[in-house]
Amino acid sequence: MPQVLPLQSDDPSALGPYHIIGRLGEGGRSTVYLAKSPQSEHVAIKLLHEDSRGGDDFLAKIEELRQVSAFCTAQVLETGQAGGRPYVVSEYIDGPTLQAAVEADGPLRGPALHRLAIGTMTALVAIHQAGVVHREFSPSSVLLGPDGPRVIDFGIAQALDAGVESTTRSVGTPAYLTPEQLEGAPIGPAADMFAWGATMLFAASGTAPFDAGSMSATINRVLRHEPDLGVLDDDLLSLVAGCLAKDPARRPAAGEALLRLVGHSQILATLEAVPADPAPPATPVTPEAAPQPPVALGAPPPPDPSSRVDFLPPPPPSGGGRRRGLMLAAAAVAIAVVSGGSVYVLTSRQPQTTGPAAQATQGTQAAPPPTPLPAPSASVIEASPSPPQKATKEFTTPGIRLKVHEHPSDPVQLVSYFVQNLDDKKFETYVRDPDKDTFTAVAKNAEFGDPTVSPDGEWIAVNPWLKFAASSYDNVVFINRRTGERFSVDTLKQPLRGLSGTWSRDSTRYLLTVYEIDTKNETQYPRGFVTVDVRTRKATVVMTDDARDGFGNFDWSPDGTQVAGAYEKKTKPRFGLRFRTLDGKLGRTLPWVGLVPGPGLFSPSGASFYTYCPNGDGDAICVWNVASGNRVATIPVWSGDASVQGWWDENHLLVYDPRKATKKYVVLDFHGKVQRTLVEVDKKDAKYSQQLRFARK
Repeated sequence: MPQVLPLQSDDPSALGPYHIIGRLGEGGRSTVYLAKSPQSEHVAIKLLHEDSRGGDDFLAKIEELRQVSAFCTAQVLETGQAGGRPYVVSEYIDGPTLQAAVEADGPLRGPALHRLAIGTMTALVAIHQAGVVHREFSPSSVLLGPDGPRVIDFGIAQALDAGVESTTRSVGTPAYLTPEQLEGAPIGPAADMFAWGATMLFAASGTAPFDAGSMSATINRVLRHEPDLGVLDDDLLSLVAGCLAKDPARRPAAGEALLRLVGHSQILATLEAVPADPAPPATPVTPEAAPQPPVALGAPPPPDPSSRVDFLPPPPPSGGGRRRGLMLAAAAVAIAVVSGGSVYVLTSRQPQTTGPAAQATQGTQAAPPPTPLPAPSASVIEASPSPPQKATKEFTTPGIRLKVHEHPSDPVQLVSYFVQNLDDKKFETYVRDPDKDTFTAVAKNAEFGDPTVSPDGEWIAVNPWLKFAASSYDNVVFINRRTGERFSVDTLKQPLRGLSGTWSRDSTRYLLTVYEIDTKNETQYPRGFVTVDVRTRKATVVMTDDARDGFGNFDWSPDGTQVAGAYEKKTKPRFGLRFRTLDGKLGRTLPWVGLVPGPGLFSPSGASFYTYCPNGDGDAICVWNVASGNRVATIPVWSGDASVQGWWDENHLLVYDPRKATKKYVVLDFHGKVQRTLVEVDKKDAKYSQQLRFARK
């Protein structure tokens, strides 16, 4: 049983029918007593101080709390007044607060931490479903009862503020505040999600994640810093990272978070995807098992490339009119005042939706304005660590005039490209000769396509670009550079096709994104992925429900055991990242990261990945930490026409720059500064369709 303190001389001996036994604690505006009911059951009673105002409004708000389901919460049993002072009777939970338990016994680990996460999130689901916002969720509002964790004091802060005409309001314990609370913005369920994430991090580490000792330093950390999530395992890490997003619109709802905690995140995928027709199960299908086309009596005539079906690859996200947000902290932070261990912020008396109506509008009402710094990093990024060396040689390529600028120390080089000139009916694929500055045509006309060289340099995969004239099957041509062997592997039956091929890091498997082609509307939609094993010469097709509107390709995970790809959802941000096993089973999900363009996603070490920033239109590139899901950097770029081609090194990206007549492929640092030009496309040839491929040396 928690420590019960003796009653003081001015404490009541009874409240209504309840006999007061002792004190459980005291706060800035109320005292909590342990009492016994007429049925000899223990209850907790919160009695407001004599100087509290708006008693009738307070009790009216408290009555709404009785709608909250009792599981994982301390149920509100009754309300009343004594001498004009309101009181609230609730279920008594025989156990310490999470704050006291961690301080006494140390952080929680493993199953104990997961039980805490599930129990408290279940409580938040019940609270939010009743249209209530806790507003002061923290380790002190979680009791560890004999039957599991219970959340207390939900909605009390909102009720205490009801009817008070002051331009200040209580916003709780400083270390568990949210950015929007400090800015005086309207508070919704997303605030509880932020506080929950901070509380889970406290439970796992024993330290409040934003506590910096002084009030001003703590507020600064809440607004500008990202906490260290290294103490969390993968399952909790990504969820807590999402809950601690500075922008409330990027935090998951309690229901979504609970599904992820109990291992049913695949339900979210089913609910979020909106394909025209239900996607088939994510079951591998090999081309050999599919119905084979009838055997022709004679070999078809050589196809005319200009008569084939041709679709360009999905373009990068278009620009639009959004201006780059300044990389500054919010300028209009509300003034914080310390009083009784809590923080009060100046705020306008804007009407706030409460009660069941608030739940009905959640997700459709306009989100509060995000902080201009979307999710800043706690680390300081140097202007350009290890900047690339100035180029010492230049040469021009055949087929199309590409001026290449290189230095012997470059970690990345141009290895292949294709040219598609419909005017001159010129279709050619070129690959760089090993250890040379020359390029050789490896495919022309009917066989021309997107060439990709394996990391070990032994294989060339050519994904034919002009398809389905001589066969109803898509295919990939593999060329062994050491032996000269060449073979083709069928992958998909028309109208499906594979695009954006990429090799696994061990050079044994080739990955393609499955696109469904709508020839009438000239559109294409990602529907799954294909893996081709060059050792067995077999393809495995996996159809998924990751439907999205023409954007986003699959890439290998850093360890090669999974694939990662974009998925689209109804809520903002529109795009997120999902990991899947090679047979399609859903793994880790990062719904807050924005659009994942595809191959070249992960940094050379596998520690970071990039996206087009969430809630943006291509004017910024975000870099994220793979382990924590935290944002590492936000890189401003010149327009939505910029497209990332991959990583130069851990601190630079390779980006296509189309701003001038001479198009360029440049090395960009994390501050958006061009450090060097790697390839220039002659302005006379820029009109031709080309696809350049870069690879690590």
